[in-house]
Amino acid sequence: MGTTKDSGLAAPSWDFVGHYVGRPSVAPDWGVLGQYEVIAEALLSIGRTVVDTAQIKEGESVLDVGTRSGDWALLAAEAGGRVTGIDFSPRLLALAQSKFEERYPEAQFELADVAKMPFADDSFDVVIDVVALMFGDDQKAAVAEMARVLKPGGRIVWTGWCGGDAIAEVAKIQMETTAEVLGYKAFPYSYWGVEDDMRELFGAAGFDIKMEKHPMVNEAPSARALLEGVDQVHPISRGCSMAMEKAGILDETMTKMVDVLENRNENPDAFKASRHYAVGVATRKPS
Repeated sequence: MGTTKDSGLAAPSWDFVGHYVGRPSVAPDWGVLGQYEVIAEALLSIGRTVVDTAQIKEGESVLDVGTRSGDWALLAAEAGGRVTGIDFSPRLLALAQSKFEERYPEAQFELADVAKMPFADDSFDVVIDVVALMFGDDQKAAVAEMARVLKPGGRIVWTGWCGGDAIAEVAKIQMETTAEVLGYKAFPYSYWGVEDDMRELFGAAGFDIKMEKHPMVNEAPSARALLEGVDQVHPISRGCSMAMEKAGILDETMTKMVDVLENRNENPDAFKASRHYAVGVATRKPS
């Protein structure tokens, strides 16, 4: 597994994970709090949709710009791609590497940030993202870098939550409350699922885009069970809860978030919340 030198980028001022490990970074290390590999399993259906949408051909070079524990990169390899994955978590990269050692030993994993990647121009046929770009601090830099490393005729396939649902409302409460407690700038939450925003972002870099909305359902025995379960494994949620607990407002905020979910619950016997995510495809505009 390769590593890169310090990129010199400014640390995101909303990095609630880095706050608790005492290591400001150009991107949060999602491997130091919680168990993101559990979250990755829950997002596997999104990974499959991304890989299916990318229509990866045998032998194409594929870059996964937020590979985490390698689950969707593995799907790309199974589709025939020659995979490279980047992330900012040494632990998760090691976990990803272990999944490839026997079947795809040629796969490469690099400790790197999408806003400043260690790859040559025109290196990849396909760039994929599964719910990672939305946590970046500099959207324009990320798109510029993906455009730089993409081969002529290549495509970028990304995901983003569409927002407007109960889960999005709860996430907003959690992150904004934490930012206030820590004295941080509010999390620059972009769903990467708003078509007008993405058309402007990618269009400025010379791309046309197509986007498609997909449904997803979150279910649990209760609203509180869902929040408490996510809190144990999601790095950002863990960081938020630690901050709020120290400030003495965790129980109050948890009750507020439970109320939001219960008010929009779709299953009176348990808990169910419907939401949508978008998958976008960016290709270069004709010359």
